[in-house]
Amino acid sequence: MSNDTSPTIDFEFIADYIAMNNLPNRPLQPSIGYNQEHNIEFNSKNCVEYNVPHYGLSSDKLNQMAELDKQLAQTGHPRSISCQVLVSTQSEFANCDPNCVLGMGPLDPDERIVLYFHGGAYCVGERSLTHMHVFAHISRTTGLRVFSPNYRLAPRHGFPSQLHDCFMAYKHVLSRGFKPQNIVLAGDSAGGALVVGVLLLLRDMKCTSPLAAVLVSPWVDATCSGDSWTRNQQYDYLPALPLTDPFHPTRMFYDAGRKFSPAMLKELQCPLVSPVFGTDLKGMPPMLVQMGRNELLHDDIEKFVAKVKHDNKDGCVRLETYEHMPHVFVLFDFADAAQKAFSSI
Repeated sequence: MSNDTSPTIDFEFIADYIAMNNLPNRPLQPSIGYNQEHNIEFNSKNCVEYNVPHYGLSSDKLNQMAELDKQLAQTGHPRSISCQVLVSTQSEFANCDPNCVLGMGPLDPDERIVLYFHGGAYCVGERSLTHMHVFAHISRTTGLRVFSPNYRLAPRHGFPSQLHDCFMAYKHVLSRGFKPQNIVLAGDSAGGALVVGVLLLLRDMKCTSPLAAVLVSPWVDATCSGDSWTRNQQYDYLPALPLTDPFHPTRMFYDAGRKFSPAMLKELQCPLVSPVFGTDLKGMPPMLVQMGRNELLHDDIEKFVAKVKHDNKDGCVRLETYEHMPHVFVLFDFADAAQKAFSSI
């Protein structure tokens, strides 16, 4: 569609449609895993101030959201989001009482967990069965519980709502007694970019970094500038729309209904939106990045990994490229490559 049609599109209707199709909370098959959903309440103790002015407009928006959360908490009506806790029945938790292992607090003082931010172009993915199966596989191969917050979705909630919710989810698990050195941040696609965004905020706010990070096909360039967006079109399932199309995924999550312009392009190059444009990626924890050879994001991910390697000590990041695989291939858990990727985490 034409860029000029952007202001005429009813994105509220689209948001209603997405919300209507969001899946309800439901139990997994016992042969796969156990899961339970909890509420994360943003009370006064967890309110935050983002002292990161160098991120420009994204920083301003984050602080506006944080201030609104603070006001809601002070009036006795704190905002909340839900969070899945999941364990695989093919792990050490197999013989445990599900009611005992599905709480939000640590099972022992040094318990390690995976805090996973789901993908879905910031618009979908909440409670998706495919993602819950991914969580179960990760719990199986790591022996860890997986926590996954259901952050607010675009286009109703534009960026950086998702980043703010994920940062607050990280703060919440800390408040429950987990230690930073026992938390692995993980995410796929948009969730992978959210992981990097949280890491940058933690570093810049002089907070302790988590133990490690796992990025699966991270969407590190919202401008989609890599040559693989053209070269791999016939091999990947993702749409390769121009940024001038108002239904481009970037346009949907960033500022739906606004016309694309050079000013928007510059905003999209903020490292919190597109980490590949970061000029300082120092201070990253050990990082595993997995991608498919045939995915549209291939070149953007390679460029990001090269920057992380340049800015951090040797061995900080490991890139695994899986031949013939498309974007977020772990969703196709029947594939040998997906099982190999799970085992590598």
